[in-house]
Amino acid sequence: MSDQSTLMGAKTTGSMTTQAFGPQNIHVSRIALGCMGLAGTWNPKDVGGENRKRAIASFEAALEAGITFYDHADIYGGTACESIFKDCLQAMPGSRDKIFIATKVGIRSGFYEHSPQYIRDSIQGSLDRMGLEYVDLYQLHRPDPLTHPAHSAQALDELVASGRVKAIGISNYYPQQTRALKKYLQAPIVSNQISISLLRLDPIYEGAAGGAGSVDSAGDGVLDQCLELGITPLAYSPVGGGWLSGRREVPADHPRREAIERIFEKMDEMRETYGGATNTQLSLAWLLAHPAQIIPLVGSNQPAHIREGAEAASLQMSRHDWYQLWVAARGERVP
Repeated sequence: MSDQSTLMGAKTTGSMTTQAFGPQNIHVSRIALGCMGLAGTWNPKDVGGENRKRAIASFEAALEAGITFYDHADIYGGTACESIFKDCLQAMPGSRDKIFIATKVGIRSGFYEHSPQYIRDSIQGSLDRMGLEYVDLYQLHRPDPLTHPAHSAQALDELVASGRVKAIGISNYYPQQTRALKKYLQAPIVSNQISISLLRLDPIYEGAAGGAGSVDSAGDGVLDQCLELGITPLAYSPVGGGWLSGRREVPADHPRREAIERIFEKMDEMRETYGGATNTQLSLAWLLAHPAQIIPLVGSNQPAHIREGAEAASLQMSRHDWYQLWVAARGERVP
């Protein structure tokens, strides 16, 4: 995305609300497209004309909906998602300068690696596959216990200095792991991509019980750290792995069946207040209401679902309704 600095806070561009991101206050859409399924396969050899056509249609729908944030990883689709994104960019001339592109590094086949040389090699692979000179955000995908954070930090700072990476983020990092990397990294950590939804409440708590009816037995305090350090949370699986969309019948033996039913009941009660919003949209609006300015990643390669998710950015959930859904997810009243 071309550099542009604005005042902190949210604004609306077209139909999509945006928010300031990172120390340069680049404005990005409040809803992002998670590109894990963009290629429609995890085998690059299976990518054909129909896959490309579907990916381009999804990208076009996202652009039309006002989504400017696109999240990749080198592992997605076995590299196919990054490769097919090059086709998307070529199909929509001029789109590169209008969007914010993120990708991730660190997950290999059966293990993680953040060694400096692997980071250097991986960023070049991602740039080549997408046909880019730089990415706006480069994220360590999962913590690597066998690489000293000082070594990873050195490589990441080199990438920022070279201009191939504009900003550094992390993914699936707990607070102490974030502090360890931050100690050695000159560039600021601008984001932490985490799993958070009404079915995964851990990031909201700091060492507190998640509720009698919740599998979240203890919190990890990630959102509090994000607020403290000015880190933007990026939420993957924001609709609880799809279970909160209401599109799939929940099996009788599903471990979260009771919580899902409670959440749906509350959503039915408040739906009219939000103009008939869908379960997906209410799930996303619940995340958007948090003061940490969570950016949910809508992971779909279906234009209709992308448009549905994008429309959630216009919803402003009340404090009362936010707590009603939180209580339903917890399975117990607010203490």
